[in-house]
Amino acid sequence: MNMQLAKKKKKCITLPSTVVLPHDLIVEVLSYLPVKSLVRFMSVCKSWKTLIYDPTFVKLHLKRSPTRNPLFTLTTYHVPRTLGYYYSVIPYPISRFIENRSFNLSVDPYYSLEDKECSHIVGTCNGLICLSHYSYIDDQFNKEFWLRLWNPATRTISPQFGYFRGFNVFNFKFGYDNSTGKYKVVAFRYHNQKSNVRILSFGDNVWRDIEGLPAVPVHLHFNYHEHAAIGCVYLCGSLNWLAIHNINEYNYKDITVGQFLIVSLELGTETYNQYMLPRRVDGVLSGTPTVSVLGGCLCFSYSYKETDFVIWQMKKFGVEDSWTQFLKISFHNLQVECNFSKPRMMHYFELVPLFLSENGDTPVLTTIGDSNAILYNLSDNRVEQTKFTAARITTSSCSTSNITCWYMAMDFVESLVSTF
Repeated sequence: MNMQLAKKKKKCITLPSTVVLPHDLIVEVLSYLPVKSLVRFMSVCKSWKTLIYDPTFVKLHLKRSPTRNPLFTLTTYHVPRTLGYYYSVIPYPISRFIENRSFNLSVDPYYSLEDKECSHIVGTCNGLICLSHYSYIDDQFNKEFWLRLWNPATRTISPQFGYFRGFNVFNFKFGYDNSTGKYKVVAFRYHNQKSNVRILSFGDNVWRDIEGLPAVPVHLHFNYHEHAAIGCVYLCGSLNWLAIHNINEYNYKDITVGQFLIVSLELGTETYNQYMLPRRVDGVLSGTPTVSVLGGCLCFSYSYKETDFVIWQMKKFGVEDSWTQFLKISFHNLQVECNFSKPRMMHYFELVPLFLSENGDTPVLTTIGDSNAILYNLSDNRVEQTKFTAARITTSSCSTSNITCWYMAMDFVESLVSTF
């Protein structure tokens, strides 16, 4: 009898059924995860690996990445005891930086460009960092240039591509063509009173000459080629330069704001637009003005009468009437010592906006050549300076001293975008 009851009970025992999540729910959950976790989850099953590689999922994840963990690229400059130099590019959370401005950064050797056969940072876009390198091929200043694409989050890097030979210095800028879904690199220079512009679409690997710039970019006019990256910014499928119209030679103390304009290269059509600066801005400038991107808006910043620093935002890209003054603060309140009369580090005094805190109330600024950044809290007018150092790197060959290049900081997001 007991055996019969036991058999009946055994029959009544049911194993829990396997829970199968709907595909749409899996996609939704995974799209909010960091890249590091997704790379690990590729080994869960073939279907997950296929999903994570899928271009539609990559775009969805990229769309949500800025809201999940906004980053910036922190660039450090390393000078070995032996000849030469190299950079490291470290993605760093903006929120952590805002909360803790005094810390020592231990540089992971992986983020060094020393072993990536590239020496310069072209720019960042959608989680990709474009790198460039050149080498002299003769004693007539002829050079050979090439590029690589690097995704620090997925730890992948492309082979060298985009080879071409050219005379003198070419500067590069990197962006995304929204109309075709292609990434493009623009090579530009100003030589013998003439600009040369070339463009390369990834996948084509062929450089094409396009129309030269209709006005002279400020940083190229001053021959500040090492700072050309901050003289041109990517936004909304376009590259944007602060330029001077129809002026061959000038002293920066003699030029007014009205003589500047924004030159914008539309990457889709590969044609130029020109935008005037705010109409309410007048007077002679002090120092070199610049363009930047803050809070997703194109910005124009300058030093006014050697007393104040001013930032204007173009609230709606391409609409001149949308210029709005974002910030005006005295150098005294910023606790910045400025000298507009003497060249400094081969250029005149220049204060540069870098990025904004997540809530938009704390712009981060720096001066060219300084190893510190300045945080200005708009809500309570509080100014703080970073106390930030990068730890010395020791490799198998030598140890190095390190400098933090704040003026090279750029907004960054982690992504699954392929480098190939």
